[in-house]
Amino acid sequence: MSVEIQQAAQAAQEVASATEATGGLGTLGINLKIFLAQLLNFAVVLFVLWKWAYKPIVKLLEERQEKIERSVKQADDVEKRVLELESEQKEVIATAKSEAAKILDEARTASEDRKKELLSKAKEEVKAVVAQGKVQLEAQKEQMVRDAREEIAAIAVEAARKILEDSVDEKKATKLAEAVVDKMST
Repeated sequence: MSVEIQQAAQAAQEVASATEATGGLGTLGINLKIFLAQLLNFAVVLFVLWKWAYKPIVKLLEERQEKIERSVKQADDVEKRVLELESEQKEVIATAKSEAAKILDEARTASEDRKKELLSKAKEEVKAVVAQGKVQLEAQKEQMVRDAREEIAAIAVEAARKILEDSVDEKKATKLAEAVVDKMST
């Protein structure tokens, strides 16, 4: 065991001397010069990536996010407008239906009024035609009575003339016959 202890002690001494030489990083297997060079390289690569890759990518992502937000907002606006248009359409249809019903009612009322007016005019025209017919009939009746009286008077005069043959003159006989016919007709 002593050999092993000596070897362990020697290894510990080597580690202690290496630690003193490298400042404690050597025990971890890190070389300070290489570490600083790699740190500098990493910083340069990080700066380059940040300047020319990260910023444009972030800017592109922000622009895309804004575009998506605008699209979502526009879609919401379009949806709201569609709902408004649907409600406006329903209102317009309801208004049109009520106006159509109103127009139909007015047309029915107007046609009923026109029908009554035409019927009234027709009745008045019929009454006028009947009245005019009655007047014409009365006139024709009077004309026929006059014509009949004249014929009867003429027949009576002719009969009286034949009967009396020269004893009565024609004017007297006509007056006498007319008087007789007037008495008969009243």
